[in-house]
Amino acid sequence: MWLLALRDLRLEVRDRAGLLSVLAFLGVTLFTMALALGPEEAPLRRAAPGVLWVALAFLSTLLSTRAFALEVEEGTLEDLLLAPGGKEWIYFGKLLFQMLLLLPLSLLALFLAAGLFYLPLEKGLPLFLTLALGTLGYASVATFYAGLLSRLRGREALLPLLLFSLVVPVVLASVRATAGLLEGLPLEEVASWWQLLLVFDAVYVTASALLFPLVMDG
Repeated sequence: MWLLALRDLRLEVRDRAGLLSVLAFLGVTLFTMALALGPEEAPLRRAAPGVLWVALAFLSTLLSTRAFALEVEEGTLEDLLLAPGGKEWIYFGKLLFQMLLLLPLSLLALFLAAGLFYLPLEKGLPLFLTLALGTLGYASVATFYAGLLSRLRGREALLPLLLFSLVVPVVLASVRATAGLLEGLPLEEVASWWQLLLVFDAVYVTASALLFPLVMDG
């Protein structure tokens, strides 16, 4: 699992064009939304949590597609599936690869949003916890569907259609938790959203890991 994740990470870093395109997408999305909402500080602050998580959702979708695209292009997906033992390690390896990229990119997105949307960042650790829980819940489902669609044509168009309807609760809970922290609410009030995210993460990761071998064998 670790070897697969680190191999994918090394290839992604080596292929600078792919990583730069992801960074450009993130920057352009946040900058465009900031321009569209105007210069007033209050509307920008209100919209910031939703804009941030929409950008992170699309970012995770792009990364999950890339996680399996190289395997299909190089013809190595079948080699991974023929490895002895269960196939859950492939799912966890791809999920780990996504999280190793998503966590630093999420922090970068948060700092960009703070500059563009006038966000206070006093509660740094709780915000990072929200980013970690939200991205894990989204990436767990994105990785599963990316593997399911990896051998189909038009997978880039099909993935968002199947994915977004299932991960709406994760995105909404992440937005509410982020908004509560930025508004200065007590951590006790935000903790209920963290608990909800933990439940979604546990359910999505467990179900995806159990179903992944079945859909890949099919």
